[in-house]
Amino acid sequence: MNKTRRFFIFMFLALSFLGFPNPAISSQDKWDIKRQSIEEPAPNFILEDLNGDKIKLSDYKGKVVLLIFSTTWCPHCRTSIPYLKEIHQKYKDRGLVIFNIDIMESEKRVSSFATKYALPYRVLLDKTGEAAKSYGVRGVPALILVNKEGTIVCRQCRSVDVMLETLLAPSK
Repeated sequence: MNKTRRFFIFMFLALSFLGFPNPAISSQDKWDIKRQSIEEPAPNFILEDLNGDKIKLSDYKGKVVLLIFSTTWCPHCRTSIPYLKEIHQKYKDRGLVIFNIDIMESEKRVSSFATKYALPYRVLLDKTGEAAKSYGVRGVPALILVNKEGTIVCRQCRSVDVMLETLLAPSK
């Protein structure tokens, strides 16, 4: 590939990442600051996992669910994987369900990424970006914690561990 072509490809990718918002992820016309509040019903979705099985969020009512909206090209998404694996390991036997929802990327690319990083939790494909849009996702990674009643209790939780300890505490 010649230098000029590489330069234009690099510039396109850089501008796409830095300067041009993805309408499915960061639609300004539908942005509502109230959507960042907690204690609202989690929008339902039906997405395919990497095996082609359809996953419906409402089927997981009664479980605590951590939604991780991400992409394969996001550097911070990659660096957060060890922490998320640790969360999965620590809380899976207490009922935590984790869905890594990959936004608008090919199944082949996502599958390769999931294999490379040995993701232990289910990876879902948001092929159109509609699920991310329904959650008001404006950047990745975006962590959204849903309680057993199907209510969003935390968006971009700084201390997801503390929230999980509370939500998954043994009944007394």
